[in-house]
Formats: sequence, C-alpha cells, structure tokens
Amino acid sequence: MPGLIHNSEVLVGWRQVGCTLLLFVALMSGACSRAGLIDQAQQAWDNGDFATAVDLYETFLRENSRHDEAAAIRYRVATICSRDLRQYDRAIEHLIRLIEDHPAFPEIRDVRLRLADCYAAVGKRDEAITEYESLLPLVTEEKERRRLRLNVAELYYEKNDLRQSVVEYQKVVAGGGYDQLTERASLRIGQVRYLRDEFDEALPAYQAVIDNTADPVIRRVARLGKVDCLERALRFDQAIKAVEEMEPDPKSPDFKTRRIEEIRDKERQRSLVPAARIDW
Repeated sequence: MPGLIHNSEVLVGWRQVGCTLLLFVALMSGACSRAGLIDQAQQAWDNGDFATAVDLYETFLRENSRHDEAAAIRYRVATICSRDLRQYDRAIEHLIRLIEDHPAFPEIRDVRLRLADCYAAVGKRDEAITEYESLLPLVTEEKERRRLRLNVAELYYEKNDLRQSVVEYQKVVAGGGYDQLTERASLRIGQVRYLRDEFDEALPAYQAVIDNTADPVIRRVARLGKVDCLERALRFDQAIKAVEEMEPDPKSPDFKTRRIEEIRDKERQRSLVPAARIDW
C-alpha cells in the first residue's frame, strides 16, 4: 500500500546508519590513538625519558607520515636524537627525510644547520662543509655568517687541509671587529702558519690576540706562540724579549728563566754549526 515502509527498507536504512556509526567510531579511534601516542611521547620527553619519547614519536611517524604535524614531530625527534641522546646518525636520517618531504617547512634553515652539525659530529666533514656553505646565502646576520664560516674553517683544519683552513679563518677575522670568533680564528691562523713554517705570517695573528684579548690565559697562549715563531725564525733576541714581556705564571715561577735559557742554548748551538760552503 502507498505510504507504507516495508521491513526490508527499514533494514537497509539501519544498515546504512550502522555502517556510518562504525566508520565514525573507527575514525575517532584512530584520532584518539594518534593523540595518545603524541601525548605519551610528550610525557616521556618531559620526564627525561628521551629514548622512549623517540620510539613513540617514530611509531607515530610510521603510521601517520602525512599527518599535519608530521614535519614538526620529525624535527622534534631529530632534535632529541642529536641533543639529548647524541645519536647523530639517527638524527641525520630524520633531518634528510624532513628536507625531502617538507621543503617548505618554516624552520628549514634550522633543520639544515642541525644537519650540518650532526654531520660534523660523526666526522662526515665534506657533507658538513656542503651543508654549512649552502646555509651561508640564507643567513643575513653577519655574526652568524662568521660563526658558520668558522665551523667551515675548523672542518678544513680537521681534514688537514691547512691551506684552505687559513683562507676560511681569514674570512672570519675580516668579517668584523675583535670578538671571540676573531680570537679563535686568529689563534688558529697563528697555529697553522707555524705548522707551515710561515713564521712571519703567524706573528701578526698572535700579536692581534695579545693586543686585544681580555683573557689572561688566552693572552699567554698567544705569547707562547709568538715566542715559538721567533725562535724558529732564528730571531733569538726578539724571542727572549717576548718571554720577558710575559706575565709571571704562579704555577711555574721559574718558567721564564728556563725558557730564556732554552732559547740561548739553541742560539749557542746554532752558532757552532759551520756555515755552509758555497761553491762558485
């Protein structure tokens, strides 16, 4: 009869409602599960249980790689791995994945900086240099640029590429007035020049530190470097004068006397060496 609803139609209707409810429950269950993982990971992090926090975050990422928060969570994992767990290789994997999957991530510059630092920490110096160099065009603040350049210089020094390390250290020194970056770069320039037997080139770097540092320990290091350069350059009188200008060392009161005697002894030995005969 018109207007009557058959039992089969009612059954179909209830089935549709039931399916919708099941779908809704499944979606809610998934959302709750995702939220639960994040909450558990955050709690573990807050409690200093970094290993558990990383495991939970990684579980979340495996199951929700396209989630709206995936990029931020992956960066958080990389940060915990590198800063708290010192698991740099693990951090590198997450940082590379983050760069590849989320190139528009708002903190992408910090991501690349952390990746460079992690490469440096595991001794992958070429990769670290490449990352630092790629960052430099993105950095406008001069002191930060000099800090990155110093990192590059140190990596070349560790690679025993002394020539290139000096080039990079000089960029740090030329980039601003005297500060801790200049101080560190100048000491390294002096050290590298000394190792390369470039004594006259080493002296100005050491002198710049002597004239400008406020740290007596650093000044003493620079003065010792200056003395060594003058001695190796056979400028014995100047080396002795440089020792006499040094501040007394309470831990070694007789240091200056002993060092001057060493220089004089080397001068005496040098005077005993027969002059080289020249055949015309």
